[in-house]
Amino acid sequence: MTTTRSGQITRVHDHVTWCVFGVLQGVEHEDLYEADLRLIGSNDDQTGDVSGFAPPGDIDRGHNTSDATAISLHIYGNDVTRIGSSVRRYYD
Repeated sequence: MTTTRSGQITRVHDHVTWCVFGVLQGVEHEDLYEADLRLIGSNDDQTGDVSGFAPPGDIDRGHNTSDATAISLHIYGNDVTRIGSSVRRYYD
């Protein structure tokens, strides 16, 4: 489970494995990037929305655009508690 405060934004990053996530509360805005870090799209995932990604093609940045704390459930294809993080690398 992930909680994100209103206005909180992540660094641009990619992932070590696939992920499926569902938004339980709030809005999670996601910017999607090509390998050259060119912005190629964005999504506003609302409460009840389910989305996912898999490497390659999983460079993104998340941003809570709602006035409330956003809560989402993330399911990864690897034990991220064992490897320490779902992030492979940051791009800043």
